[in-house]
Amino acid sequence: MICSKCGSENVSIQIIQIGASSSTKGKGCLFTLGRWLLIICTFGLWLIFAKKKAKTKTKFKHKKVAICQNCGEEWDM
Repeated sequence: MICSKCGSENVSIQIIQIGASSSTKGKGCLFTLGRWLLIICTFGLWLIFAKKKAKTKTKFKHKKVAICQNCGEEWDM
């Protein structure tokens, strides 16, 4: 590869993270309603058990970039 700005062949290719998005999936309202019903019916014994945590998924977005090591010019590939 050749740099368009200075004409050098000293070019490196890197993958750069440009963004991320997270989505959280929790329990439904029916589960929460049922849990509260059990808490009321057992006079609070269900409060002893810990509430389960929600699951989170993260997706990352990447792009490939070429960078000239002599002049610092960068361009997408």
